[in-house]
Amino acid sequence: MKGLFGVLLPAAGSGTRFGRDKLSFPLCGKPVLWHTVSAFQAAESVGCIVIATRKENIEAVKSLTAEFSKVIAVTEGGQTRGESILRAMEALPVEVEYLSIHDAARPLILPEEIDRIHGEAVRYGAVCAGTPVYSTVQRVDSEGFIIDTPDRNSLMAAATPQAFSLALYKESCAKTAGRNFTDDAGLVRAAGGRVKMIRCSEENIKITTPSDGTFAEEILRRRLQK
Repeated sequence: MKGLFGVLLPAAGSGTRFGRDKLSFPLCGKPVLWHTVSAFQAAESVGCIVIATRKENIEAVKSLTAEFSKVIAVTEGGQTRGESILRAMEALPVEVEYLSIHDAARPLILPEEIDRIHGEAVRYGAVCAGTPVYSTVQRVDSEGFIIDTPDRNSLMAAATPQAFSLALYKESCAKTAGRNFTDDAGLVRAAGGRVKMIRCSEENIKITTPSDGTFAEEILRRRLQK
């Protein structure tokens, strides 16, 4: 499986909820994006990495990631996440067989976890990292009244990486053209595909608010101490 996967890192978000560019937020002296790229650089299953970012950030991202040999392109993102991914996908080499898409703002993913999830993608063709839901979740109507209470045992919170056979993903994109999806597992399912949920570490958090950044730094410091 060595080097089978082309990785796309969407990094063109606005960071509105964070209050600044969250991907440049420092964690133990290095930006969030640096930590994310570093994990995929170290994963044996990864052959190349493409980063999609805002036009004004392209040169800065190239400079930040110059030390990583697997980063082969930094592309301009689109108006939506889906557009960013399609543009980035065009930069993948023709020999890439599998695609992995990961939120650039999830810097705590570990190389060995990436390889495990990618191995499952080779086995199943389409996988989504996720974590169990421990809280009681209520489904409500448009007025806020509870409709039902889903069984927690049937719920998982979607995360990334989400990884697919490249042929399956391209076929799914063609079938769902013009529609927007919050994640790629949803896109593949909408096209009729089956997606296997793969449990990932609960430390694989997404940096959305400043408190997330503080928590992520605590985790990184603990890892360094070990």
